[in-house]
Amino acid sequence: MVRNIKLYISFLVASLKRMMEYRVDCLVGMVSQIAFQIIELIFIWVIFQNTDNIAGWDFEHLLLLYGVMMLSVTINDLLFDSTYDIGNRLIRKGKFDTILLRPVNPLISVLGETQTSTALGYLVISIVLIISMLIKLQNSITFILVIKLIYFGIIGALIIGGIQTIFSVAGFWTYKSNEVVWSVFQLHKLAEYPIEIYNKFVRILISVIFPFAYASYYPTLDYIGQGKSNLIIIAPIIAIIIWLIAIKVWNLALSKYRSTGN
Repeated sequence: MVRNIKLYISFLVASLKRMMEYRVDCLVGMVSQIAFQIIELIFIWVIFQNTDNIAGWDFEHLLLLYGVMMLSVTINDLLFDSTYDIGNRLIRKGKFDTILLRPVNPLISVLGETQTSTALGYLVISIVLIISMLIKLQNSITFILVIKLIYFGIIGALIIGGIQTIFSVAGFWTYKSNEVVWSVFQLHKLAEYPIEIYNKFVRILISVIFPFAYASYYPTLDYIGQGKSNLIIIAPIIAIIIWLIAIKVWNLALSKYRSTGN
């Protein structure tokens, strides 16, 4: 496990260096993502021009919730974005065969080839929102709170990344997994709002089946003093379970792999 983690970090660093060679492209991607997120924030602002709160959450609390989710999404994009299109990028073009020739677990190789630089835009938005909203809500930004933000940000990213990895195996059969992964990933949008606004089915969907709520809603409750103390134990257990399932599903799909050639 230690060797795989070291290899993964080496692959990830190499991928980030490769992306940074195209600085203009990175800058354009970052600016475009910031612009896209600003549009979404304007949409939330418009909603609050017609109401004082949503299920008891006022504008500041909702923006804090949004920022917390964006932090997990940012870390996920940096660490696990490469699972998004393995079908089209690797399997369909026959490039996955070269990965199988390496004396490395194929999943480690795939995860280490991050493809995104736009996550920097998400990072800017999330940090600005979290800090500014905590100040407006008169929450003291203590060392413990910062550690919690980093901790739950990483746990949330692991949960999102594990779910992405599970559904990325569709690429072994469809040779184009983008649509499948994207459809599931977009469910995280539901967790950008308080789960009280949803019916019982949706609450179960984003808290149990696809537990995106542990990347945003429940950590936010903890930051504002309304969360349960056992969250710090439950969240990593959920992340571990998801990744155990992801690895099992990945290995099963890998055993069914048939090369497409090139």
